Amino acid sequence: MGIIPYRKNVPATRTRTRGDECCVPLRVPGQYAIQVHVVPGNGKIFILWYLTRLECSPVTPQRVKVGVGRMLEDSLCKRFIQASLALAVFLVFTGYVFLNARLNDTAGDMVLLILLFLALPRLSATRFDRTGTFFIALFWAFLALTLASVLFPPSPFAKLNWLLIALYRLVFSSIIVFALCNLSALDRVLLRWGLAALCLLLAVLYICEQQGLGIQESLERFTPLRLDQSPWHDKNYAFWQLLLMWGSISLLWQRSPFCNIAALVVLFVSVTAIFVSTSESSQLAVAISTVVFLFANGVRSKGHYALYYCLVVSLVLIPVLWVCLAPVKPLLADILPQIKAITNRVELYDYTASLIRKELVLGYGFGSTLFMPIPKGAVGWQHCFPGGHTHNLVLQFFIDHGLLGLVFLSAVLSFFFHHLYHTLEDNPQAPAIWALLMAGLVLFSLSYAIWNADIVLMYCMWLALIFAVSSRHGRPAADWLSSSRPSLMLILLGITAFACYSVDYLFLAGK
Repeated sequence: MGIIPYRKNVPATRTRTRGDECCVPLRVPGQYAIQVHVVPGNGKIFILWYLTRLECSPVTPQRVKVGVGRMLEDSLCKRFIQASLALAVFLVFTGYVFLNARLNDTAGDMVLLILLFLALPRLSATRFDRTGTFFIALFWAFLALTLASVLFPPSPFAKLNWLLIALYRLVFSSIIVFALCNLSALDRVLLRWGLAALCLLLAVLYICEQQGLGIQESLERFTPLRLDQSPWHDKNYAFWQLLLMWGSISLLWQRSPFCNIAALVVLFVSVTAIFVSTSESSQLAVAISTVVFLFANGVRSKGHYALYYCLVVSLVLIPVLWVCLAPVKPLLADILPQIKAITNRVELYDYTASLIRKELVLGYGFGSTLFMPIPKGAVGWQHCFPGGHTHNLVLQFFIDHGLLGLVFLSAVLSFFFHHLYHTLEDNPQAPAIWALLMAGLVLFSLSYAIWNADIVLMYCMWLALIFAVSSRHGRPAADWLSSSRPSLMLILLGITAFACYSVDYLFLAGK
């Protein structure tokens, strides 16, 4: 690439490593040493070299060889530790899901801190020089939207303390997700077979547990938390089994015939376990994500931006259309299956839509559905929102923040899709990653729309899976993130939200 001119008094006495850059001083007999920098980047290897003046006697080639060997051993050891930490994050969360998860915030927060403890050492090797501005702007826009809704509440149901809890969980979860971005080759190899084995083990243990073999009790000594077998625990397990299945397949698919066979085994065993569970949401998500997987294998995403964007954004458009048409239950009366879970969900969405239309622009404030009462008979026997949320992420943002929340969520999803589309253009594993994305979107369109610790953990690990399997070390795929335009759009959205809430509260309230 180039030659840096001779510089006096520059020692070349030790080998150094920094990130992916390998600096190897090569001594030659005489007065000077040649210092070589090997820098990988964008599919090429750049070699930078310059002369340095020796301040000590020349060393033999044997000593140079030993120094390079030690450097490579140290680098390999560090990379193996980093890869092991990544696998440990998924191992700990999977064990928690199988044994303990029960929608208890104390236990969930403890697990969140353990995952943070494992992920932080990996974060030291992650660079944010190109993407830091965008993610700071994204968090600031979310903070402006939510903080304004509790500082200038449009209703008495907005909850400031719930916002504080949600923010610290969001920050910690974001750190875990960032730590699992940009996997190295060793990371991918270890996760490829580690996640596949973990997914198969989880499915087999769950099936055995459902057959009455007492697997949980035999593993009780491995966890300090109380075991749980509640219906919610069963649903949470099925959610994670589905997401872990597609994450495992994403690292296996189209790598070799053996990897394809392993992926099909993971698919078959995991789907069997999911249909053994009692979670209708997971079973529906399995069907939809499998259709997306088959579709993506037939119609590759490259060159079909609009088609894939419509597929993803449809999960936002359907709730918006529901709000426009509600009540929907009378329209579906002839074709709606008389299944309690389905009829109750339709009634809940109809009631939520009626509330949204009353406060269309600003909503009711962050966390408004936690203690909002429901009139008797409006949603079956429910007298409040089940679980304190709407069971649909889009409707939750809509009822909390009105059209402002809808615009924010749509913008975030659009940025996320844009990043994934360009990352997966030439990726042979893209069909499985699109299935992973759609599986999560379907699940969170049917449940999990609140900031409880266990639910935030599920969001966190879903995003961690997506970024882990879609990113590659040293491969730039998000150049647009370094542009100022997306950040300015998010900042403008935050300013608009703050202005709207403050003007409504200070000048328009009660008029």
